[in-house]
Amino acid sequence: MAHYYTLIGGSKFFELPKFLNESLNKPVVAVYGFMIITGFLMTHNYLARGVREPYDKWLTFRNFWLRRLFRLYPVYMVAVIIAFVTFVPCAELNELNLIYFTGSNVSQWGTVRSVLQPGLADLFTHVFMIHGLFPHYYDSILGVTWSLSLEMQFYFLFPFLFLAVFASNATLKRHLVITLVIFGVLALFSPKLLDLITNRGNVPRFTLPSILIYVMPFFLLGMVSAGVKCRKMHPLFLAVALVLILPFQWLVTNVVIIIFLLFLFLEEMRTILPDYLFNCTAMARSLLSGRLAAFGADISYSMYLIHTLLIGFCIRLVIRHLPSLESSKIAVAIAGLLITLVICFALGYLIFRFIEKPFIEIGKRVIRSKNAAMTVGANAPE
Repeated sequence: MAHYYTLIGGSKFFELPKFLNESLNKPVVAVYGFMIITGFLMTHNYLARGVREPYDKWLTFRNFWLRRLFRLYPVYMVAVIIAFVTFVPCAELNELNLIYFTGSNVSQWGTVRSVLQPGLADLFTHVFMIHGLFPHYYDSILGVTWSLSLEMQFYFLFPFLFLAVFASNATLKRHLVITLVIFGVLALFSPKLLDLITNRGNVPRFTLPSILIYVMPFFLLGMVSAGVKCRKMHPLFLAVALVLILPFQWLVTNVVIIIFLLFLFLEEMRTILPDYLFNCTAMARSLLSGRLAAFGADISYSMYLIHTLLIGFCIRLVIRHLPSLESSKIAVAIAGLLITLVICFALGYLIFRFIEKPFIEIGKRVIRSKNAAMTVGANAPE
């Protein structure tokens, strides 16, 4: 919704109520929520597999990275190649649509999006998922993938980070608190430092937190939440994490964090919550645990990768083929949104069904075969 709102001109086209306008103009908050969920899920799954896959074994590291690779990379590569090949026509469509709704090709942020074809260096950094580390390339081909490059940075470090925090109960407290403090300080000061460095000359700055040190506290908060939920650490650690993180975030970010924790620890808070709040939260959580939500979760990754490729096309489809709506740009925007949603859901499901899911199964088979081969090798007589 935020990306759609931006591509039709945002507040330059239609001013929304203040809170809604601020929320849609800061879609990065949704990514922060996803980072917390990522930290939680990776840690929860790691703990669940701990008996079969010991934390300190190379095999565990390798399996984790292979699972992530087969889960994310195939669909990602399809989307990046399509975005690279169709970059110019998609950019020109978005520019035409922006002019249609606002009368100018200048976005609500005061910027003009490039319609020039990205180069091979852009493609190279995207293929290896390192584009988030470079201010020239982090959103140059398919803008939304800045956060995927960031996720991959976290996945690479996660086994080492998990080992440092969860390896020994005797050192857990010291390791965790030190880790939280270090990354909290880095998250506060590294953006200012990097901006100071990259603002020299014509080097562009990072306007999105595509480097891990900017946002590591969110991943750590998810990891700590999983540790508490799985009874591997005391709730005091979660309290410390919140004290170190919440004061430095936007209001909307803190609301997302509180809702996540409320859903996660609802049963544990049963005795301290008023009945009406507990019942309302339980109802909301059950809605997000049903079949429709599960379907949304299945196709969410595909939709995340393809939606910005489709928005401009869908809006132009309405403008060209529904002349009855021409008298109202609001009607055009609503119709374009509905068509975008329908096509995104349909394509998202097809991509999940025929690309994402099959490669996940291939990844499982590859891991099983590699594990079996290593077991046979380890048991062979000398």
